[in-house]
Amino acid sequence: MDAKDARTPDGQYCPVRATLALLGQKWVPRIVYELRAGKRRFNDLAEGVGGCNSRTLRDRLKALEELGVVRREIVTTTPPWVEYELTERGRELAEALGPLATWGREHLADEALIAIVTHEEQRSR
Repeated sequence: MDAKDARTPDGQYCPVRATLALLGQKWVPRIVYELRAGKRRFNDLAEGVGGCNSRTLRDRLKALEELGVVRREIVTTTPPWVEYELTERGRELAEALGPLATWGREHLADEALIAIVTHEEQRSR
């Protein structure tokens, strides 16, 4: 996440811009969503997120760990076994996504709207 994305045009810090910059990174909302239920191993998390390559997932998890949103725990080194879970800060972020889910249920439940969103996502790839 680029620090300038958290600033207004006049250089002031804006918490809304900062949060949107974090959540605007591809895969971050999905990672947070998948971890809300508890600890997950890397491969299990990758399967749940779906479509994210291992390098990108690793990079996003590392960035979220540095921000204090995700905790990484090495369970064993041989064989490698690492688990990820949300920190308290991460759980608060997951809770903040709840109103977005409510809005989506209320305003994107129409099949035509879902088709438009899906089409736009596919076009951007």
